[in-house]
Parts: sequence; structure tokens; C-alpha cells
Amino acid sequence: MTPLVFNSTPLIYLTKVGLSNVLEGLTFEKITSPCVRKEVVEEGKRKGVPDAVVLGKLFTKNVFKVCTPKGEKFLIQLSETKGFHIADAEVLALAKEGSYVAVIDDEVARKTAKIYGIHYVGTPYILMQAVYEGLITKNGAKQAVNDMVSAGWRCNVESYAKIMEILEKI
Repeated sequence: MTPLVFNSTPLIYLTKVGLSNVLEGLTFEKITSPCVRKEVVEEGKRKGVPDAVVLGKLFTKNVFKVCTPKGEKFLIQLSETKGFHIADAEVLALAKEGSYVAVIDDEVARKTAKIYGIHYVGTPYILMQAVYEGLITKNGAKQAVNDMVSAGWRCNVESYAKIMEILEKI
């Protein structure tokens, strides 16, 4: 199985809806970058966000391998994209360097990944994979999508309908 390189949003929202066990249980190798770790754990704890504590424990258990991208030129090139954060750049750089799959929800990051030929998936893919691996039920995945939207996860109506349709067919 191709390793997954996680960006902040999927980690935050899956944890917010109580699915840190899914992150822990997935059979894929799970990678992230130093900036993502800093954002979801250190900055989250500083803000007093409860999911940051849970994510911190996952990092302590080495559920995620934290890797630094090697290609500084590519990172600089990515960071020149308007509206693109350094964490996004690190995730895409890691995915490109290792021929891995980036787990990203941000539209600018997705468009950038497409331009550079970087394979990516979003949080719904993680939920679908969790259903396949028996970590949650189909109804649990649907409820997670609803809970994530209620918690502020951005999803347009068309995407929501497609996610629910795919989950129903699993």
C-alpha cells in the first residue's frame, strides 16, 4: 500500500469527530511534515484545542512518521503560490519525493497537486478506507461526514451528495 502524507485539515477534523482510532488503525503507512505536526499539536495546544492533545498522543505513539522534505527548490517553488501555506508545500513535496499520496482537502493544494502530477485524496477517502478495513461502519462514516460539516469542515453540496452516495454503495 502506498503511504499517505497527511495535511492538517484531515487530522484535525477526523480527531474533532472522535475518529483518532481510525487514524491509528489504518493499515497504510502514515506520514506528515514538521509544519503539520507543529500546527495540529503545538499551536493547537497553545490555543487550548482538545483535539491537539489527542493528536499529540498519536505522534507520541509514532502513529505518524514525521519527515522533512529534501527538495528545497521545489518547496520554494510551491511556496510562491498565492494562498499556499508552508505546511501544504511540505505535504506535497513529501508526496512527490516518495511517490506517495497526499491527503489534502484544501482547494488550492488540490489544484497545485494536480499541476505537479501529485496523487491526492481527501478526508472522505480516509473514511471510506476505514469502512473497508472494518474500523467504522458505513453509517458511522456518514455520521462522521455530518459531524465534520457541523464542526466547520468545508464541503459543497455536490461533494456532500457524492460522498454520501459512495458511502452508501460500499
